[in-house]
Amino acid sequence: MKKKDFNRGWLFGAVGKEQSMQPVTLPHDAMLYEKRSKDAATAGACGYFPGGAYVYVKRILVPETWRTQSAVLEFEAVYQNAQVFVNDALVAEQRYGYTNFFVVLDPQLKYGEENEIKVIADNSSVPNSRWYSGSGIYRNVNLFLGDKSHIRPDGLLVSTSGNDAAHVKVSVTGGDTVRVSILDGEKVVAQAESAVKEGTASADIPVSQPRLWDAEHPELYRCRAELLKNGEMVDEADAWFGFRTLSWSTRGFFVNGKKTLFRGACVHHDNGILGACSFEDAEFRRVRLLKEAGFNAIRSAHNPASKALLDACDRLGLYVMDEFCDNWLVHKNPYDYADQDFRAWWQRDLTAMVIKNYNHPSVVMNSIGNEISELAMPEGQEYCKKLAVLARKLDPDKAVTMGVNLMLCSMSAKGGGIYGNKKNGKENKNGSQTMDNVPTSAFFNMLMNLAGGMIEKMAAKPAADDATKVSFSYLDIGGYNYAASRYEKDGTLHPDRVIVGSETLPKNLYHNWQLVKKLPYVIGDFMWTGWDYLGEAGIGTVRYKSFKNPGQDAPIISAGCGVIDICGKLRPEVQWNRLIWGLDHTPGIGVEPFTHAGETGSVSMWRDTDAVESWSWAGCEGKKTKVTVYSDGETAELIVNGHSYGRKKTKEYKAVFKRVVYEPGTITAISYDGEGKEQSRTSMKTAAGATELRVVADRSTLQAKTQDLAYISIDLTGADGTTKSSEDTAVTVEVDGAGKLLALGSARPNMGENFFSDTHTTYYGKALAVVRGGDVPGKVTVTVKAKGLRAKTLELEVI
Repeated sequence: MKKKDFNRGWLFGAVGKEQSMQPVTLPHDAMLYEKRSKDAATAGACGYFPGGAYVYVKRILVPETWRTQSAVLEFEAVYQNAQVFVNDALVAEQRYGYTNFFVVLDPQLKYGEENEIKVIADNSSVPNSRWYSGSGIYRNVNLFLGDKSHIRPDGLLVSTSGNDAAHVKVSVTGGDTVRVSILDGEKVVAQAESAVKEGTASADIPVSQPRLWDAEHPELYRCRAELLKNGEMVDEADAWFGFRTLSWSTRGFFVNGKKTLFRGACVHHDNGILGACSFEDAEFRRVRLLKEAGFNAIRSAHNPASKALLDACDRLGLYVMDEFCDNWLVHKNPYDYADQDFRAWWQRDLTAMVIKNYNHPSVVMNSIGNEISELAMPEGQEYCKKLAVLARKLDPDKAVTMGVNLMLCSMSAKGGGIYGNKKNGKENKNGSQTMDNVPTSAFFNMLMNLAGGMIEKMAAKPAADDATKVSFSYLDIGGYNYAASRYEKDGTLHPDRVIVGSETLPKNLYHNWQLVKKLPYVIGDFMWTGWDYLGEAGIGTVRYKSFKNPGQDAPIISAGCGVIDICGKLRPEVQWNRLIWGLDHTPGIGVEPFTHAGETGSVSMWRDTDAVESWSWAGCEGKKTKVTVYSDGETAELIVNGHSYGRKKTKEYKAVFKRVVYEPGTITAISYDGEGKEQSRTSMKTAAGATELRVVADRSTLQAKTQDLAYISIDLTGADGTTKSSEDTAVTVEVDGAGKLLALGSARPNMGENFFSDTHTTYYGKALAVVRGGDVPGKVTVTVKAKGLRAKTLELEVI
């Protein structure tokens, strides 16, 4: 069937206010446009955005020619409780807000007339998520149109075990023969035909010495299936895939026979200032930046990733652990997917995820859940087995895993726990985990540090092992959340178990990675988180007393625990990660903000530094702060304008220099080996000259299809282009011509502004704008203004 973009021409409005509907082009996140409130029932879990019920309507003229064809709509995801109507007839429902689903339109269409497609997205029952969910049709909608005899939209599946053949399965409606071709670019390199039997055709197609796919070499091929009926082609479908084999054992995880260690990042589904919207350009940018940061793998926490994200991982080279859900039997929020919805929908939803992932070489693990505390209970264990069996049956090529919090399971086994359990009838009524109004004191910071260690200690106890060993026996790979304390002992207790650190604290990376390198059965580490996200307000944000009152004026919007912020800025800790992974030997410098010098910042388990990679702090002369040098040498030296703060022995690739005085000029970090010989150095300079706007776009041309985005970095800099980190001001962005301003924002945690207006205040001298191309070719003029500064203009072109 031919796939067509179905994102344009929709009307949108709140349920009950249909008379004031506005035109929108999908993807669209309705939640992002609601007014945040400290009183919102979603609370900090959703960044204080309220829920709501929304309606989307699209009217299309259905020609008579469709009468002999079949039309199917695909919704890549709708959050949530979706109902789809065709000409007022209810034709489909989908409860879970992250599942892609298909709707056959034929029975309700009126040929030669205008038809109405209506979608209700009801996210009014809140809280239902532990993070920012978004609302509405936030991923693509596609129309598949083809002959009555056709290949199903998700019916072309390709696997490559053995790396010498493509194993192809094609699900069809009608037809008698399927011809399958393997293409390298436009060249057909292999071909076969197979008869259709009971709606399916299968073929094993040998391919001579194909180029293999892995994260370092993301080589892709194309599979084309043609459905024949009486010798005539009536339909065709294409799918990208890669030749690669996976295997795992206590010797490690192997891709194409090569041992692979996962340098992993947990990521949520939102795209920062775009909210929950999934655009191809947004997902490709995120994957590119994660790779630049040194990650080679992501975990889609805690829901199925978008198709666009998986496409980006395929093409750019990033391994994926795709995750099903956060709830099974016990509610973590009153209106989430758990219990009745899970029981009714899990088979359909898990099937949709596994089939979605099937052709993607980037997906190497299917995770069936996250922190399911009922794994300690017989019913939870039975469901673990059922989900694992189904995932493995649908796709035996990929490993089945899940993120297990051993501490929570041990608490559940004793009748307690954060979320309660079915054993004693207790269930949590508000699972929102936020830290947006915590004390700012050294005592609190000490408690948070102890709390992080307490999770590991409880996970190490025999009770945690007893509560989880049955469920682990059903998995191919045991995912350990915050349980590196078990890695060594479980090599003896469970000599057949393969382990992955499915969720770990970024500050523990050095210790955890030494274990990954030492223990062959521990195959990698996924930190929480690689990329910051909306919701779970403040769990990793470093707070200061000088913040506006986050409880009233500007509630925190983001979690704050990512080593890359919500705008895609790599934080200084990224260089520490790269040193630990052995990807670089250049030291890094992290400067605690001089604008908060003398204040005690609240830290958490998830982020113990607020460091900025900058030595440009006008107005802070003479103030003192802490500077961390990230170095893999034996010692490190810090020098400011020729004045040395001495050499310090590194501990876990860090050397901390306290009470460093700010003076404009140059700061230099030098790394030395055990004999005192310089290994490498790095420097940062103060911005020179008067403040000006620096405006840079990541591309100059956009396709006229309404889906292309240009990311525009806005910085307050000196004449040399160096960002001035202590200068913040409101910037206004005007977009004229063949595009529009889609979003404007910053990574400021205690944000009183929104992401959809044309004005926003910079944070540490930075802001980010996103321009969306239209569907008509032409010029796009982007003008950025700020009070007292010369405006800057750049031009884009929609072609």
